[in-house]
Amino acid sequence: MPAALASPKTLRLQYFNIEGPAEKSRLAMRIAKIPFTDDRVDFAKWPSEIKPTTPYGQLPLMHVDESHTIAQSDAILRYVGGLSKTLYPADVETRTAIDEALSLVDEMNQSWYYALVAGMNPAKLGHDVEKGSEEHGAVTKKMRERWMADEFPRYAGFLTKRVEGGKMLVGDAVTIADCAVIPLLRRFCSGDVDHVDPTCMSQFPEVKAYYDRFHAIPEVAAWYEERAQAQKAA
Repeated sequence: MPAALASPKTLRLQYFNIEGPAEKSRLAMRIAKIPFTDDRVDFAKWPSEIKPTTPYGQLPLMHVDESHTIAQSDAILRYVGGLSKTLYPADVETRTAIDEALSLVDEMNQSWYYALVAGMNPAKLGHDVEKGSEEHGAVTKKMRERWMADEFPRYAGFLTKRVEGGKMLVGDAVTIADCAVIPLLRRFCSGDVDHVDPTCMSQFPEVKAYYDRFHAIPEVAAWYEERAQAQKAA
């Protein structure tokens, strides 16, 4: 049975000044009280200064003791979970249950990805429309409204079965699976995504209650209060 990983002297999580795929590891480290440097990269420096230094031309990156890096957000999350005794426990049965939940979250993310990218980079999905044009707006609206009407209820139903009765995604304890799904739900509730109703979770009270339970965790509440203050000061 694998033991918990040895604690590094320093951790530096490098990503942009948005939540994105780094947020799940930020949450995990805050909940587990693992010290880390939250290195938020300037978008202007990314293409020429930072991107060429990354293994796959992507962020986030985790810098461990400034001696080696971990790429890919899921690998980073599992590494952080391995530093904790509770977020990603060592026993095989529990880890398998967590991995199952993580796969569900990843499937939901991948399903949503196409509707998201339709608004950001339509050519990437093969849509022959000019970005910012009326036709582009129509494609984005159609894809996102269809996803929210068809796919969001389906995935919310899956989540409901896992969290009903006051549970987290895997039993009663918080795990890295919860840290993975919450940033996705936050995006839907943000009011910042065109054609996505920020009250969408009101139709799924068990999921909404779960969302609120997670945000009520003291370390999580403190994290988002700090981020709100940082945004005001920026």
